[in-house]
Amino acid sequence: MDKFSKYALTHAPPNGLTTYGRGMGTSDRNNHILYPKEIVEHLNKYVIGQEEAKRCLAVAVYQHYRRVENNARVSERWLLQEAVSAAKELKKNKKDEFYDNFVADYIPRSQRQILKDIEKREDILLEKSNMILLGASGTGKTYISQKLADILDVPFVICDCTTLTQAGYVGDDVDTVIAKLLSEARGDIEKCQRGIVFLDEFDKIYTSSDPLHTSGNRDVSGKGVQQALLKLVEGTVVKVRDPLAPNSKVQIDTSNVLFIASGAFSNIEHVIARRMDKRVLGFGSHDRKDGESSDKLKDENEEIASKARDELLRQCDQGDLIAFGMIPELVGRFPVIVPFHALDKNDLVAVLTEPRGSLIAQTKKFFENESVELRFSPNAIDKIAEIAVKRKTGARALKSIVEKAVMNAKFEVPGSEIKVVEITDENLKDNTFNIIDKKAVGNEDQ
Repeated sequence: MDKFSKYALTHAPPNGLTTYGRGMGTSDRNNHILYPKEIVEHLNKYVIGQEEAKRCLAVAVYQHYRRVENNARVSERWLLQEAVSAAKELKKNKKDEFYDNFVADYIPRSQRQILKDIEKREDILLEKSNMILLGASGTGKTYISQKLADILDVPFVICDCTTLTQAGYVGDDVDTVIAKLLSEARGDIEKCQRGIVFLDEFDKIYTSSDPLHTSGNRDVSGKGVQQALLKLVEGTVVKVRDPLAPNSKVQIDTSNVLFIASGAFSNIEHVIARRMDKRVLGFGSHDRKDGESSDKLKDENEEIASKARDELLRQCDQGDLIAFGMIPELVGRFPVIVPFHALDKNDLVAVLTEPRGSLIAQTKKFFENESVELRFSPNAIDKIAEIAVKRKTGARALKSIVEKAVMNAKFEVPGSEIKVVEITDENLKDNTFNIIDKKAVGNEDQ
């Protein structure tokens, strides 16, 4: 059974997304593909802010699987049309009806007939829209993708680009990206070929010849890796090891694999600023001062500088990525650029307290397992967020700050008579904690 006859025209191809999450039913045709709004509703339960990014990702995933469905139907229809056309040409040439058993992969047709068949095609094959997530470290790029993967019924893998090297050097070559995808698909080739690859730390494979970056080392993980990735992203057939039969290899077509690249692209805001500032001599820009964008980035007020960076990232285009050190051919395969804004104090307070499984909720759960109530004063929450802002590593700073704040309590409380513990902003100065209540004598075993 070939890949087209597997699906009848009267049936939809298997869904990429289900309402009920992973493993719930490539075989259940009643599960519809989640709409973009439904995907965002799910992400909102775990991810604070980044509304534009969540909407773009939701649309990208939904669009990807609609595209796969469309192209499966179109390809099948074209295959049937070509078979009919070939049959007519055989009959016209008075060839035997069962010439070449009529099931061969290739039935000879004249070039003129092939051209006519192509011109008759009314259906359209949809091209995929790979995307780049652009933003500082700790803004939620990887976390959003991990939460998105929870509701996908398709293979989804996160690959660290810093481990990729050119073929022949120590490290992983780019084909390992697809090998991981096939492994996630449990060896199912068809499922693998419509999966999603998240390329984390994508900016780390810039070309070292770019003036922004100085390096005396050989460009092992730069341009060569980009060129190798280009083949995967634009669509090619690669041979990878079969996870079900390690001694054999299988062919994987990456044409329908969606690629989402992510990176901090440190200092790219200066590239954008230079481009924007050069436009001051253009028509209609008389109200803008020369060097305005660059000046705001240097402002001593961190809030002003942060807003300037966010605004510049929204103006990022493919030319800026090329100037940063990405090769034009690869950048051209990522038509969608999604900026992530820096998290301010209010955002970090929300990250600490609002999502399901928030950091504060996790920390309280640890003490709850010891039959102890942990409390954070509102001032303590504000102070933790304030410290994180100063560290300039986004939400990633929160965990280390909270862990340090409760370390002494985690050491002293287990096995003690303490019943309620409180952390205030004053406690954060020396990592102490306040004992609010103790267990009554004789109640330890109750």
